[in-house]
Amino acid sequence: MAIARVAVRRPVLEWAQQRGRHDNEAMRRRFPAWDRWVAEDVHPTVKQAQDLAAYTHVPFGMLLLETPPTVELPIPDFRVTGTGIAEPSQELLDTIHLNQQRQGWFEDYLTSWGEDELAFVGSARGMEPTDAAALIRTALRYDLPERSKLRSNDEARKHLVRAFEALGGLAVLSSMVGNNTHRLLDREEFRGFTLRSATAPLVFVNANDTKAGQVFSLLHEFAHVWHGDSGVSVGGEPLEEATTDIERWCDTVAAEIAVPRDDLVIRFDATAPRTQELERLASYYRCSTLVVLIRLRDVRLVPQEGFATAYRDEVDRLLTLLGETKRTPGGDFYNNQPFRIGERLSRALISETRRGATPVTDAVRLMAFSSPRLFDEYASRLEGR
Repeated sequence: MAIARVAVRRPVLEWAQQRGRHDNEAMRRRFPAWDRWVAEDVHPTVKQAQDLAAYTHVPFGMLLLETPPTVELPIPDFRVTGTGIAEPSQELLDTIHLNQQRQGWFEDYLTSWGEDELAFVGSARGMEPTDAAALIRTALRYDLPERSKLRSNDEARKHLVRAFEALGGLAVLSSMVGNNTHRLLDREEFRGFTLRSATAPLVFVNANDTKAGQVFSLLHEFAHVWHGDSGVSVGGEPLEEATTDIERWCDTVAAEIAVPRDDLVIRFDATAPRTQELERLASYYRCSTLVVLIRLRDVRLVPQEGFATAYRDEVDRLLTLLGETKRTPGGDFYNNQPFRIGERLSRALISETRRGATPVTDAVRLMAFSSPRLFDEYASRLEGR
C-alpha cells in the first residue's frame, strides 16, 4: 500500500521554517529528509506534515496552500517604523489569541454577575497628553508622593498592576507564550498590546525586559485603555520608533505620567555628572534612565544637538550593565502565574470552577496549564495568599 503524502510546496516549507524560527540545521535534525522536501524530490507523509506543523507552530491547513499566506494581526497594528510593519510572529499571534479567549471568558463572567461598564475606558480620548497623564496618575494612585513609598521598580510594577485591576481591568505580564519556556517573546517585535473592552480591558506587557522597561510599557498600554484603543505597540527602545499618531500620543502620556514635566524642571541638577543625575532621577521616578534622558530633551534641559549620540551611549552603557548582571532563575512557577495569567482573572476562574460554573478543562486551557494537577496546586496557593 502506498504511503499517503502531503504535497507541501517549497515556499510554504520555507515560510513555516521562518514562522517557527528554526535554522536549516534544526530542521535537518528534526526532519532528516528536510532538504529533499525543500527540493520537492519527495513530500512529507501525513504524520510528518503534522509534526512539521506542530514544530513550526503553524496550522496544519496552511501547509496545504500553494503559496504562503499573508498573516495579519486580529487587532490594530501600531508597530509602524521607518521600514513599515514586519509580519507578526506566531508567538505574538498565539499570545493575542490566548488573551482574547481569556478576556472573552471574563466578559461573560462579568455579564453573568451583572457588572456595569467601566467609565474610565476611552475617557481620555481627545484630551491633551498632560491632562490625560494627570487623570491616569490619579486613577492609579501613582502621583509622586504615593510613588515615593515604592522601594524599587519591581514594587512600582506590582503597584500599577494591582491598581489597574482594582479599577476593573486585567493585566498580564509574561515573557513567553502561555507557560512554554521554549517560545519566548521578542521585545524587539513588540512591547505590549491592549484589548479594548467596556467591561474588561486587558493590557499585556512583554516581560522580556527590565522591570523599569515593564513599568513604562504598562503606562503606555494604560494610555491606550484611557484612549479607548485595541492594538499592538512597537518593540525596541521606548519613545524612539513610534510613527503613528496614537502611539505618539500614548508615548507622550506615558512619559508625562512617569516623569512629570513641571517636577523634572525643578528637580534636575544641571551641575551633577550626567550619568549620576540620570541614575538619581530614574530611581526617584521609578523608570529607566532612557525615559529620563528623553524627558530632559523634551523640556530642553539637555540640548537637541548631540542628543542621538548621548542616547546611544546610554543604551550601550545599560547593555554593558545588563551583560554584567548575573541571570537569576525564573522563580517559582506558581508565584509567576498571577503575572502570566493575571491575578484578577485567576481568582475568577478558580471561583467559577470551584462552584461548577466553568469546567476544569476550560480553566486549565485558559491558564495555559498542562494538567488539572497544576490548576489545583495553583488554586491552593493563590487562595492561601
